[in-house]
Amino acid sequence: MGPSTSVKCYNGYYVNGFKFHTQSYGCFKKTMNSGVCVKGSCYDDNKHDYYGMLKEVVRLKYLRSKCKLFLFKCNWYDTKRGIRVHRSNGLVEIKHTSRLHGNEDFVLAQQCQQVYYTYPPDNKSSEWWTIIKTTARSRYNVDMGEFIEDENNVRTIINVQG
Repeated sequence: MGPSTSVKCYNGYYVNGFKFHTQSYGCFKKTMNSGVCVKGSCYDDNKHDYYGMLKEVVRLKYLRSKCKLFLFKCNWYDTKRGIRVHRSNGLVEIKHTSRLHGNEDFVLAQQCQQVYYTYPPDNKSSEWWTIIKTTARSRYNVDMGEFIEDENNVRTIINVQG
């Protein structure tokens, strides 16, 4: 039957032990949870990973099925012209002013890992950001969690049983 023609959007999502927030939702928070990394074809080479910022969390529901699919819409950085890896320490930097343009903004949420971006301590105006790859701090007891909002705009997480 295919997916429904309507989608539902969220400002955050728990997946793979990471708590992601959209960039607009988290812009005034003390921690950044909108950095996204998708592994490329060469898992041992940082140059083939893709990096971006989470813009939207989209849920697709398939007609006549309980199947739900979560997608992340991201702004991707250009990893061909805007990435450098320091040979001495393996530090990866991304040129945040260099963006990928095209029609491939979406990725499956389950494919994503979380990263943080920081600028060099001596140069806050640098166009190069250092990428900090993180590991999941804990695994949440949520198989397919999603945010819901009640009439008072209070967000809670529910467990979606497939």
